[in-house]
Amino acid sequence: MFDRHRVMALAKQLMDGQVDAAQFYQSLTQALAEEMDCSRASLWIYPDAELRDRIECLQLYDRTDAQWSAGTVLREDDFGPYFEAMRRDNLIHAGAAREHPSTACFTEAYFGPLNIYSLLDVGIQIGGQPWGLFCCENTSFELHWTPAHVDYLRQVGTLLGFALKKARG
Repeated sequence: MFDRHRVMALAKQLMDGQVDAAQFYQSLTQALAEEMDCSRASLWIYPDAELRDRIECLQLYDRTDAQWSAGTVLREDDFGPYFEAMRRDNLIHAGAAREHPSTACFTEAYFGPLNIYSLLDVGIQIGGQPWGLFCCENTSFELHWTPAHVDYLRQVGTLLGFALKKARG
């Protein structure tokens, strides 16, 4: 169902120094959106990995217009239930994101304006320490994420952790 070789090839390019981090993040988010068959895929970092009270978007790919963006910052002060769930579970599986207890807090400010209905977020660790997360979103209709979606995203997160650790030396 999912092409793990595609992401492995991207990770190898990063580890071998064939691409820089920015190029890797763009290729990775595009690959994730396509592999997960969702509208948007993004990579977020915890600027303070110990507190995990805000996330910053390193790269977001939107398949609807084939555009990348970055730089959005989300804070726990504004979206407390989401941050609490990510710290507790390192996963948010919200096919109906506007009604999910951990993500309904995004409905007015984020989901509504961007037409988002479904969200799947999986935490990423480097060397056993929280680093960031992947976020997959679907617009226009609810997408019911399967266990295969969750497993794939977790595997990609593990691979990314190894690749970033090796790339950093």
